[in-house]
Amino acid sequence: MKTIFGPVPSRRLGRSLGIDVVPLKTCSYDCVYCESGRTTHLTVERRPFVDPGKVILELEEYFTACPDGADVLTFSSGGEPTLYEPLGELIDAVKNRFPSMPLIVLTNGSLLWDPRVRRDLMRADRVVPSLDAATVESFNKVNRPHPTLDLDVIMEGLAAFRREYRGQLHLEVMLVASYNDQPSQLEAIRRVIDGLAPDQVELNTVVRPPADPEVRGLSGEAMEGILQYFPAGRTQIIGKFTGPCGGTESRDLKHRVLELLKRRPCTLPEMAVSLGVPKEVLDDTLTELTRQGHLSRYRFDGKDFYKFAS
Repeated sequence: MKTIFGPVPSRRLGRSLGIDVVPLKTCSYDCVYCESGRTTHLTVERRPFVDPGKVILELEEYFTACPDGADVLTFSSGGEPTLYEPLGELIDAVKNRFPSMPLIVLTNGSLLWDPRVRRDLMRADRVVPSLDAATVESFNKVNRPHPTLDLDVIMEGLAAFRREYRGQLHLEVMLVASYNDQPSQLEAIRRVIDGLAPDQVELNTVVRPPADPEVRGLSGEAMEGILQYFPAGRTQIIGKFTGPCGGTESRDLKHRVLELLKRRPCTLPEMAVSLGVPKEVLDDTLTELTRQGHLSRYRFDGKDFYKFAS
């Protein structure tokens, strides 16, 4: 299992080098909007999927070849990162080996009721839990959780983490048209946010092909209108990445393309920025991989996406 991928041109983080320690698609949720597809292993059991030393070795090899190859390190995967049992050990090792590199954990927040999970996250510079719903009906409809998960317990875990954690706490709210964008649903989410007082609220919507093909995101105008429901000055609509990712043309471009697309569908321009190669070179590689059956290509929301063909 390859444990690092990218850098990905993140809409919120810049050049984000991903750390993936959970097999695709192992998660505690089966969210309708997930860009990694349907959950194939719905679980709340934490396991040591990979050796932490393997991750450190891959990071060292990457930064030896590309010393300025990322702005941040991000635990983000085709599953839920907190299901990785030695997460705290690995975060400590990464911070000790790369102390100047910001380390961010993107999580659905479903396991923060567990004190061990909260302890594991303490050395991360920023933790970004999801908060897509604050009512049981919306929670079940949008996140489709593991049957043992209880929304009230999850909320208690978020509150406990906020009390204990000293880093930056951001909350991501993923809005899905006709699923969780009604005033009553937004007001319920706002009440939870007021209680948590996060450093930042990140409003997001569906912009990549989702797990449920019927799901759609909100328009830019609708997102702007929804801002009124969230804390002024601390709420940001996540925009598209526009900065350069840099990097050099890879000697193993096919492998890097496949590793990236295993985690998320991408357009050709996004991959060109992420992988640091000319569009013309990348287009030839994508054409070949598609012809070989490794990738599929289709349109979503007016854009052409490439997706790993499992």
